[in-house]
Amino acid sequence: MPELKLYTVKDLREWLENDHPAEGLSERVVAPTRAWAIIHNPYVKDEDAIVAAIFEDGELAAYTASFPDMLEGKRVWWCSTLYCYPQFAGLGYGMIVVGSLMEAHEPNLTYDRWGAQETVEIFKALGLQTIYTKRYHFTDKKINTSSIKGKIAYCAQEMKKSLHPWPKASKANYKIQYVSIFDDEAYAFMKANQGKDLWLREQEMLNWIVKYPFRKSGILKDEGGRQCVFGEDASVYEYKVAKVYLEDELQGVYVLRLHDETLGVVYLYPTNEKRDVVFDSIINQIIANRPKSFMTENVYLYEYVRERLYFPKNVEELVSLSLPDNQQVLTNFTVQLGDGDSFA
Repeated sequence: MPELKLYTVKDLREWLENDHPAEGLSERVVAPTRAWAIIHNPYVKDEDAIVAAIFEDGELAAYTASFPDMLEGKRVWWCSTLYCYPQFAGLGYGMIVVGSLMEAHEPNLTYDRWGAQETVEIFKALGLQTIYTKRYHFTDKKINTSSIKGKIAYCAQEMKKSLHPWPKASKANYKIQYVSIFDDEAYAFMKANQGKDLWLREQEMLNWIVKYPFRKSGILKDEGGRQCVFGEDASVYEYKVAKVYLEDELQGVYVLRLHDETLGVVYLYPTNEKRDVVFDSIINQIIANRPKSFMTENVYLYEYVRERLYFPKNVEELVSLSLPDNQQVLTNFTVQLGDGDSFA
């Protein structure tokens, strides 16, 4: 018989701080680093249900997690992880765990970002609408080298890359200040330059994101030892909060996330007048890190990078945003790469 279990913030804290896990709560349900971050979210309460899991005769079948946010002065919830083990697919367990958390969080609303098609269908069945935004991804082409044809294609790609070496960083006419948190100056600037963003997260929420990342650096990937599907394995995982000045005037604030060999601009707020200066500073960051892939949701930055740096493949991905059915959404709105739980 399937058994549904809900775990609260207090349950997660007892597990992590006192090694007293509630029945069934383990690394298979939620990775410890992610759990540690969630219990330090600025908007959680001890009694909040954070994780839902279904067990079939004692075996973990499906699970999901969530965390609160504050959007336009209202407490809301983001779905963060949803997984059903293949042997239990088709039994509706995904909808049960998601629906149980949505019910527990009422009257607060639930949102989801970057869901797989199956996840989108679940939220649609639970009464949410889904809209799509574009994510821009520069990367290497994935080539299967098991065949001779694949080996030739890979060699051709590497040869083409050698003909487009990384350029030298441009001479900076700006100054960058790296900060560990979003200070008052940075946040006031973001509010003044958020443009058509659907929302702007609260200052303390943004600081929670950079202070309590969902992953840790230095954990080597080991599929044999990995517990939770949404694990915490990363050889490198770090955020950089940057403030860009030109002649002592703040012209841009952005957050970079380096996850192994992928560099992403998680949040980006430039002035319209000096946008190119801010973009030049990001170009120099790409050159300094030499990632195998680069991601942004800012179309202007995407075009700027495409004209100046070579990557074998440029992809425009459609990314889902599921939100309450009665929420009005303006046309031509924008979102940030880090919105939802996409900062992870």
